[in-house]
Amino acid sequence: MKLTFPHLRRAAAALLLLALAGCASVNTVEPANPQGVANKIPDKRIITDNSLNDIAYVVEVDGARTADGLPRVQVMLQNNKAAVKNVNYRFTWFDAQRIQLYQEPYHPVSIEGGASQAIQSTATNAQAVDWKLELSSSVGYMPGIPPR
Repeated sequence: MKLTFPHLRRAAAALLLLALAGCASVNTVEPANPQGVANKIPDKRIITDNSLNDIAYVVEVDGARTADGLPRVQVMLQNNKAAVKNVNYRFTWFDAQRIQLYQEPYHPVSIEGGASQAIQSTATNAQAVDWKLELSSSVGYMPGIPPR
């Protein structure tokens, strides 16, 4: 079969459509004048796996307190890859002497390609003052999330 100019043009258009179909885009709407004020928390990072850092990059860390006075933390993760990626996370809470009070089990989270996902934890003990977040890509079976 000989490809003529119109055939090449159609084939190129079809390839372009296929390429664009793989790109995800998201439209968002939010208040022009937000009322909420974030309490940004400076953080220290220990990166031992750069590929994990690409799929669950910590964008920001915010802190607050519940109505009962318990500390709460929210971490915004960014997936810098094009595909959906799954990671596991857990928070550990510490008291003022840096004694571990509670360690959560690992939780699975799925992050769309190029998207951000908030994860959070609330201390279960009023003595909690500090926390640590661990991210892992291989903590075993993640219920409800198919492997990628």
